[in-house]
Order: sequence, then structure tokens, then C-alpha cells
Amino acid sequence: MLEQELKNIWQGSSKTAQISIKTQQLIEEFDLRLAEVQKHIRQRDIREIAASFFGIVIFSFFAYAIPFPLTQFSCYLSILWFVFVIFRFWKSKKQNSIESLSLSLSEQLAYKKQLMLKQVKLLDSAAYWYAGPSFITNFLFILGLGNPIDYQWDNPIAARLLPLSLNGKIVTLTGLFIFYLFIVWLNKKAARTDLKPILENIETIEKDLEAQD
Repeated sequence: MLEQELKNIWQGSSKTAQISIKTQQLIEEFDLRLAEVQKHIRQRDIREIAASFFGIVIFSFFAYAIPFPLTQFSCYLSILWFVFVIFRFWKSKKQNSIESLSLSLSEQLAYKKQLMLKQVKLLDSAAYWYAGPSFITNFLFILGLGNPIDYQWDNPIAARLLPLSLNGKIVTLTGLFIFYLFIVWLNKKAARTDLKPILENIETIEKDLEAQD
């Protein structure tokens, strides 16, 4: 009887050790992958923030220089949209820069899981807060472009490009629509191929940790 009990204890401890080694390997691989993903996220956030500041400068100039009322209105909307984009990506950058070393392993996993879920939501909803509003402002910008002569706008570049014919506006807007659809697809692909596997890794590690308790 005693021999069987000792055998059971040894088998149980051996199984626990195997789980611990497996879990440790998963954690090490997960940390490397997560660090790389978070690095790309921070680079994206900085890039988008910088591009938005540049966009504010450009569209402020357009709003000042272009005399067409609807196009001017679209420039003001674009500036507001750029401010919103800066806020969204600044918030994302701030969240991904916070370290959680004081937390236990399970708490760190839960915290990182919430971060990744927020990033998935950010990318999956890009059609509503990123591509959609930007397309609308560009739609109004193109639609509002008129004839410089009607507004006595003496600009050599505008004189060469404007006025756009109806067909020219349709072709331009169609191109923009396809471009923004591509952006939406890229964001959803990034969420599916880069972030969701991280979430699956977290869930696997959490299950292994629960099995050891």
C-alpha cells in the first residue's frame, strides 16, 4: 500500500514538473512574440501621430488657400479628424508603454490580454473610426472642387488641375474608396494574423497554470 502511494506521488510530481517546463517554454516564446508585436504597435502609433500632425498642417493650409466653401469645410473636418486620430493612437501608445512587472504572472497575463483585446477592437473597428470618416472628408473635398475662374483664384497649379469633370471626380472617388477598403482589410488582417494568435497563447498559458494549481 505504501509503495503504491509513493508511486502515485512520484507520478503526480513528475507530471507537474513536465507541465511547469512546458509552461515555462510557452511563456518564454510568448514574451518574445509579444515584445515584437508591441514594438510594431508603438512604431505604428508614432507613425500615425506624426502623419496626423503633418495632416493638420497641410489641411490648415488648404483651408486658408482654397476658396471653394465645401472643400474648405471638408478641410476643417479633416483637422478635427486628425486631432481625434492623434488622441486614439496616443492613448494606444501610452497603454503599450506601461510595464506590469509588479503583478503576479497570472495578473500580468490578464493585463496583457486586455491590452491585446483593445488592440484587436481598435483594428477591427478601423472602418468606423479611421477609414470611414477619412473617406467622407475626402469625398467632400473632391466634390467641392470648382472652377478657379469662378472664384478669381489665381493659382498656376489649380489652373492646370481644375476644374475636374464629373467623370474625373467619380474616378478619383472610386480610387479613394478602393484605397480605404484596402486599409480596412489590412487592419483586419493584422488583428487576425498578429494579435489573435497572441490571445490564443495567453489562453493556453492560463490553462496550463490552472492545471498546476
